[in-house]
Amino acid sequence: MSLIKRMWGFTFPLIDVRLMGLGGFFFGLMLAKLWAPILGLDWYWYLIIALVLSIKFIITFFKQV
Repeated sequence: MSLIKRMWGFTFPLIDVRLMGLGGFFFGLMLAKLWAPILGLDWYWYLIIALVLSIKFIITFFKQV
């Protein structure tokens, strides 16, 4: 079975998806509000921060592979 077919069947609890979205959104707003220079970071720092904050979601994803 191809990876894409297996990925199509993945399920995440709704609470995981909601918490990831809300947590990321509000954390980003808080950082931009409290520390304006963070908006001047290179793109890869935003990627690293997003991955660190998404660890539980990513673990759930790969457990289903």
